[in-house]
Amino acid sequence: MNGYVDAVAAVVPDIAKDARVEISGDRLDKFLLIVAIRRIWSTVNSQFWIMNDCISVATRTPPGSEGAPQTRGFRIGRDEISQDSSAVVEGKNLRQELSKLIVKLEIEDLVVESSSLSEVAAKMFARER
Repeated sequence: MNGYVDAVAAVVPDIAKDARVEISGDRLDKFLLIVAIRRIWSTVNSQFWIMNDCISVATRTPPGSEGAPQTRGFRIGRDEISQDSSAVVEGKNLRQELSKLIVKLEIEDLVVESSSLSEVAAKMFARER
């Protein structure tokens, strides 16, 4: 995480120029905090969808095989991954709790809905003008 935030911090002047805003001092701290939260959300959300999609593929009944035993999931080492396995339930719960926190903090437009860091900066600092 630190490496990512450091890399973004190094290009803040370019992001600020593209967004047509100034990013320094407290603004920089706030911006980098949102950058870190976006990165955490991206990781949690993508891992959830990877697990969900893999389980869907593993449990799909192929056409013409109605009545065949249904696969519950798949194994990774000793762990069975299925809709009700602890890894999937924990991932789902983590995603839900993080989503609730993002909504509660009223930053979903910055964390979830923005497509670029320049857009994040423009939205953030347009609020403070």
